[in-house]
Amino acid sequence: MARVIHCILNNLVYEQRLHKLALTLSQAHEVEVVGVVTSRACEPLSQRPYKVTRLLIPVPRGPLFFLLANIRFLFYLLFRAEWDAVVACDLDILPACWAAARLRRRKVLLDSRELYTHSSFMVGRPSKRRIWMLLEKMLYPRVGYILAVSPPIARYFERRYKRPVWVIYNLPLRRRGFARPYLENRLLLYQGMLHPHRGLEELILGLSHVRDWKLWIVGDGPLRGYLEGLVKQQRLEERVTFFGAVPFEALEGYAQQATFGVSGELPRALNHKYALPNKAFDYLQQGIPLLVGEAPLLQALVRYYGCGKVVESWRPHEIARTLEEIGREYVTYVEWVENARRAAKELHWERQAPCLLEWVRRGLAQESLPPQQEVPACEGVSALHKIYQQVGD
Repeated sequence: MARVIHCILNNLVYEQRLHKLALTLSQAHEVEVVGVVTSRACEPLSQRPYKVTRLLIPVPRGPLFFLLANIRFLFYLLFRAEWDAVVACDLDILPACWAAARLRRRKVLLDSRELYTHSSFMVGRPSKRRIWMLLEKMLYPRVGYILAVSPPIARYFERRYKRPVWVIYNLPLRRRGFARPYLENRLLLYQGMLHPHRGLEELILGLSHVRDWKLWIVGDGPLRGYLEGLVKQQRLEERVTFFGAVPFEALEGYAQQATFGVSGELPRALNHKYALPNKAFDYLQQGIPLLVGEAPLLQALVRYYGCGKVVESWRPHEIARTLEEIGREYVTYVEWVENARRAAKELHWERQAPCLLEWVRRGLAQESLPPQQEVPACEGVSALHKIYQQVGD
């Protein structure tokens, strides 16, 4: 049984994708997940069915955090007794993983869950972006096994680095039963990080132009203080509730009363343009229709399944007008709920588990990685690509 270590620069409490990867790979391999704790992110972790290690990093954020974290991970991997492969969860931890794998003559694989050099944090920061692009240019060609979270991101890396990149979507684990959403509740649910370009400012301002609709925000991040101030400014304290960060195991409970799950990412950066975030699929897995904005892949998802409403221009007045229209569309809303439940039967993690296992098997054996659509184990994943055939790069 091969020993596979996953490395990521977060505290694992809110990390869904890596949890699902570890669950799947533990079916065939000995799995260890290595995260971090800092003075500001040291929440207790729930019991996991695989080995978990969290390394203390004395700096909570910034360039020094990334430097110290990569040094700490490098030494951990160098002196860890035995392992056969390391999976780096994104570019920010890849330097340590690649260096340790090279020094110990082991395999390195990459789960590139973002288009890191085109994320919202790079907008308006050309020096920072140049540094990360240099790291990507140096390291990605040296990694033979790369995963992406959407077809456009996979194509971006394929064209740039001339190698096949496979897709494993941010699909949720299959669950039994659905929430019972009602249009009368008039409740919008947002779950996720409070980062720039998530469309939350526009959504809050849109609520100031309509009555009855409420918003629950489940998550935390650098914009929370600003958003809370905006809510007070618009006198929406009784209609907008901040719940803070919640462990992913507890997210399900917040969806029971939701009318829509909101994913209003603004395609200001390529990373958001090509995004297919966890939350969109989580909403659908519970049978909750989507309210989405300008991100083309989210629009394609909603239109393909007919499972919600697209707001073509994610501006406050357009959001308000759309909510007013939706409030009168009882029959259409019932259809959206039915279609969300239909989508849930296809959009679940178990459908792509065989493909993930095949990807790791090839990495461990150092077998060449063919185009994903040619691999029988990946039929379930390839079938989902049809949703995005009409979405250009």
